[in-house]
Order: sequence, then C-alpha cells, then structure tokens
Amino acid sequence: MIDIAVMAALVIVGRILTFQRRGSRYRRGISFVAWLVTCANFTLIVKLPGMPPPEPVTTLLAIWQVAFAILLLRHGGNLAHLLRSLHLTRRH
Repeated sequence: MIDIAVMAALVIVGRILTFQRRGSRYRRGISFVAWLVTCANFTLIVKLPGMPPPEPVTTLLAIWQVAFAILLLRHGGNLAHLLRSLHLTRRH
C-alpha cells in the first residue's frame, strides 16, 4: 500500500507542477493551497518509504491519495475547479 500512496503522491505533485493557467486569473489563496498540497505530498514521497505507519493508516492514506489524484487529473490539474466542485470554495 505504501507504493500505491507514493505513486499517487508523485502523480499529484507532477500534475500540480505542470498545470498551466492559460489565461485564467491568478488566485493567491488557491496558489497557497496548491503549494501546501505539493509540500505535503513531497513530504509523503520522501518520508513514507522510510517510516511506514501502521497498516490501517497506510490503507486509508493510499485510498485518499488515489482518489485525490484521480479527481485532480479529471479537473486537468486545476485545483480551483476541483475545490469548487467539492463546494470548498465560494464563487465570485
């Protein structure tokens, strides 16, 4: 399960780093959230293989990472659209 979580974290980091705005407006709050998500996933990539948590935690982490990676890929790497679809941000 650790391998699955690390691979999903690699997909998440890669997709966020390669996102292109293509004319959409810059949002400072979303950029900060993207930075936090990238830092958290990079930490998982580095730390998880060396210090594996107990098995139930690893399974839940792998499920969460895969689900988040799939959602991020479906939204083209656009974290603002992903959060809006989950109703976690308000529309202007």
